[in-house]
Amino acid sequence: MTLNGFENETVVGSNIPVDVIRRRKEQLKREIQEIREKIAQCEVEMSIIQSHNNTSRQNANIKQWMIGKRQFNENPKEGIRWLVDNNLIQNTPEHVATFLFHETGLSKRAIGDYLGEKDDSHIEVLKHFAHMFDFFSTDIVEALRRYLFTFLLPGEAQKIDRIMEAFAQRYYECNPDVYANAEVCFILSFAIIMLNTSLHNKSARFGGPFTYEKFVSSLNEAILRQHMPDINLIKNIYDNIKNNELKLPEDDIDLSNVSAKIKEGNSTIIKEGWLWKQGGRVRQWRRRWFVITDGCLFYYESRTEVDNPRGIISLIDVGVREIEDDRTKPFCFELFPLTGEKVKTTKPILGEIGKATEGHHTVYRMSASSEDERKDWIRALRIGSQNELPKQRSS
Repeated sequence: MTLNGFENETVVGSNIPVDVIRRRKEQLKREIQEIREKIAQCEVEMSIIQSHNNTSRQNANIKQWMIGKRQFNENPKEGIRWLVDNNLIQNTPEHVATFLFHETGLSKRAIGDYLGEKDDSHIEVLKHFAHMFDFFSTDIVEALRRYLFTFLLPGEAQKIDRIMEAFAQRYYECNPDVYANAEVCFILSFAIIMLNTSLHNKSARFGGPFTYEKFVSSLNEAILRQHMPDINLIKNIYDNIKNNELKLPEDDIDLSNVSAKIKEGNSTIIKEGWLWKQGGRVRQWRRRWFVITDGCLFYYESRTEVDNPRGIISLIDVGVREIEDDRTKPFCFELFPLTGEKVKTTKPILGEIGKATEGHHTVYRMSASSEDERKDWIRALRIGSQNELPKQRSS
């Protein structure tokens, strides 16, 4: 007898209500579907790796990059060791820092964990990583925004200290006439993060609002009087954070960097072509040019406007599946989140360079021109959601 056949409130021989069992059954169905999607993605990944392995030495190198970056994302220390052992990067602090700073498709959480390690080799990498930032004539809040957007701060306090010390030292080197010393920059950077949390995280608000007066008072307690920054600088810092939240990144790739690589022709494109896309609020179908590259799906109004994507969809933790055809569009499929409730999306604001809004789609629905095209797009999206195929590096 199936669960739907039970008429009593509880299952015979059990104290568990039938409705609880039914809800659990539906949850298990969803979990099984997600597992099937992930298995399908892994199968596609293995097939693409196998096909590359059988073609040429160049494609064998692509396979190594894919494996190395995946290992780094799962275990940063082992990943770097693997990349060094396979002669993909050199075993020097400069080369490792350059890899962490420039390479796309790396987990920001893994980067933060690696940079925060306490042994001497990691500290040297951290120093070189910080030195890759040009903070000259940049106010400390904007410098901190740039620095903290390249990785995810680890949860361990000692790791955070080391990472912020490297920032403070680099910022002071670039701006020695603004603050008394690097220690003041270190204290101030922590104060900025605490201020940001107090002003913009509702769950962290206790003891009343964190006013400008309280901010100044906290700095007076931490910094020697003779080293206190100019009061106008402090006021500018407070107003900057109050009016513009310092947003720390999620464990995602840098979409703006990927967009620039497409424009410059330095990105490996897995697939591109025309699809019909259904709108979010207004369920209207529009024809868009789509590009899959570097773990993202870009879409444009035309294939020539590479400067102006209408949307950038992160393919990390995203599944793809066939769906029933719309009454007006055949060969439909959709993207859906494997974790969380929404697909991570960035939508640039037209006419405002460098500004974007966050999308709020629970699914993205598309329509292909034929059944073969639908299957090809689904296969390509599953590849894109698992791997970035890096461009061959010149020797």
